[in-house]
Amino acid sequence: MSFKCTSSGQELLSIDFDAEGWEDLRARNRKDRVLKMTCCSADVTLRKKKLGTQYFAHAKKGSCPAGTDSAEVMLAREIIAKAVRRAGWSISVEAAGTLSEEDRWAVDVLASREGEKPVAFKVQWARLPLDEVTRYQALSQAAGIRTLWLMRQQSIPVEKAAPAFRLDHDVNANICVVSLPGPYYHSAFATSKNSDGPNYWRQHIELGKFFEGALGGKLRFAPQVGRTLPLEVCAAYTDCWRCKKTTGLVIDLCFAASRVLQGAADVTAKIYDFDDEGRGAALLMSTLPAALLALHGIGPIKPRYSRTEGQPYLSNGCIHCDALQGRFFDHEVAYDAHPIFSIDVLFDDRWASHLEDREAIDKWWFDDRPGEGAAEDAPQS
Repeated sequence: MSFKCTSSGQELLSIDFDAEGWEDLRARNRKDRVLKMTCCSADVTLRKKKLGTQYFAHAKKGSCPAGTDSAEVMLAREIIAKAVRRAGWSISVEAAGTLSEEDRWAVDVLASREGEKPVAFKVQWARLPLDEVTRYQALSQAAGIRTLWLMRQQSIPVEKAAPAFRLDHDVNANICVVSLPGPYYHSAFATSKNSDGPNYWRQHIELGKFFEGALGGKLRFAPQVGRTLPLEVCAAYTDCWRCKKTTGLVIDLCFAASRVLQGAADVTAKIYDFDDEGRGAALLMSTLPAALLALHGIGPIKPRYSRTEGQPYLSNGCIHCDALQGRFFDHEVAYDAHPIFSIDVLFDDRWASHLEDREAIDKWWFDDRPGEGAAEDAPQS
C-alpha cells in the first residue's frame, strides 16, 4: 500500500484528491489501467482504510516485498503530510535512500524547504528497542536529515539529538494525538501500568497542529533555560534549638516555569544544591539576600560550620541568633512548607549547572500560545 503511484511517468499522491476526485480517478483507472505502483510497477487499485485514509494498493498480490500498514499509521501519515504542506514545506512521502549496501534509510514523510535542512518524520506503531532508534538516528544524520519520531509505545527516548513523542489514536474522535513526556517521565520506568498518568505526560496536542507548530519553531528542548522565571521560595517556621524563638527555614526553591510557559515543567531545588566552592553559594546569597529573607521572618542563608558534620556548608540560620539550623531537621518541618514569596530571576546555566537532576529541565515543550509572535521571545533550541 502507498500514498503514491505513477501515471505515464508522473507521480500522483492520494492526499491530492478529495472524495469526488478519488472516485473519478478510480473509475478512469478501471478503464485504462495506467496507474502503476512505484515500488514494483504493478497495476494499481484505489482503496480506502476503515479510518478514511485513501491509498494505492497492488491490484493483485504478487512477489513485491512492500509491506502493509495499519489504519492508524496510514491516518497519521496522511495528517502529517497535509500539515507539512500547510506549514509551507514541500513533501516527499515514503522517501528512502542508501548510505551503503548495509545502511538504508526510509521515512514516512520528508519535508523540505529552500534554505532549510530536510526534516523527516517516522511513525512507529510496533514496539522498537531504543538502541534501534539511536542507530537509525545516526543513519539519518549521516544522510543530512533531521528525523522526528512518533511512537505508540510508552518507552521513548527523551533527548535533543533524537526527538521522539508518543502517538495515540482517539477512536471516538478519529484523531491522532501527540503526547510530550512530563517532569517525572523516564523511559526505563515507563510501563503499561503506570505510564498514562499526568505526571508522565504533560502536553497533548492534535497531530496536525503539532507538526505545523514544530515546523514553525514552536517545539523546544529545555525551554526553561534562558527564561526569566518566577522563583518561589517555600519555607516553614519552627523554633530555634538555641534561642527557642520562631524562625523561618527555606525548604524548597521552585522555578515556576509553568506560570510563564503553559505545560512546561517546574524546576525544584534545595539550597544545598548550590553548596559548592563559591559560585553557587554566591549566586543564591545574592538572589536571596539577608534583608529580603528577614522581611518574611527567615534567617540568612550562608555557609556555617557544623560540628555534627565537621565542616561548613550552605545552611539556614536563625533570624534571631544566627544559629545553624541543621539540614537533617528539614524533613521534620517540610510538610509545613509553603510558598512565602516570589521573585523573578533569569534561569540560565548558572542555576541549571548546580542541579543534580536535570531530567525536569531536559524535556520537550510545545509552545501552544496563539499568535504569530508566540515563539519570538523563546530561546531557540
